[in-house]
Amino acid sequence: MVNRIQDFEIVPSDQALGAEVRGVDLAQPLSGELIHRIIRAWERYHVVFFRGQSITDERQLEFTQWFGPRHAPYPEMPILGDISQPDIITISNVTEDGLLGGGYIEPHQDGVYLPTPLAGAVMRAEEVPDSGGDTSWSNLIQAYSELNPTMKRRLRNLKVSAFNLYAGKTSRRDLGGGKQWFSEQDSTAQAHPLVRIHPPTGKKILWVSCLNSETIEGLSDESEASNLLLELKAHVDQDHLYYTHRWAQGDVLIWDNRCCNHKRESIPEGERRVFYRSVIGGCRPY
Repeated sequence: MVNRIQDFEIVPSDQALGAEVRGVDLAQPLSGELIHRIIRAWERYHVVFFRGQSITDERQLEFTQWFGPRHAPYPEMPILGDISQPDIITISNVTEDGLLGGGYIEPHQDGVYLPTPLAGAVMRAEEVPDSGGDTSWSNLIQAYSELNPTMKRRLRNLKVSAFNLYAGKTSRRDLGGGKQWFSEQDSTAQAHPLVRIHPPTGKKILWVSCLNSETIEGLSDESEASNLLLELKAHVDQDHLYYTHRWAQGDVLIWDNRCCNHKRESIPEGERRVFYRSVIGGCRPY
């Protein structure tokens, strides 16, 4: 028998977040109790992963929806993916439909510029390079907790907006691919709380995306706002806040986009990487 409660195990990393789930075959039926435990682990550790899995696209989408609804695309606001905004996209440096290439990607949250940013994402590893391509996630709940009381008071009621990587003058063509949808029009900036709440736990999150958080709103002095944002970007990018994942073929990993930045190491020339990603629709931050 597979997927028995007695075989289920959560193995936390020795880093700021992250845990491995053992004793589960995602291709096989799971009881409601097991699904519940996996969701609770995700809410606690923010990044959870399963080794040695073999699942279809359909099963990946079913698994993804255990954690929340599918993302409903905004018609004029592109995110990562082609113009159809499919439920599963290919993240690859070698396939025709592959996106994101093989370069280094700075710390960021997915879709932080949307009115309702993504709640999370699932990544399935089909081909993994012999070296490079590791992904690291930082704990933005811990980042907030480590601020001194004076800084916490300073951040009350401030908002932050981010630019759209796939729209208008802020487009990052290097972060697309042959089939990435880039809009010629600028996206309307969406301001969200700089300190937001993590819905499952009620904990406070320092919500800063190093790659594309652009403006802090609520301060009259633009220079002060700019310097503060730079200071906060450095704060959330400290080494001790990260969990780094060395991928293996068959890994399935889900992360909580609401409370994590993630970044990717570059992939050496000649190495192949083929992953499949699905996302979870989010709510308006509060």
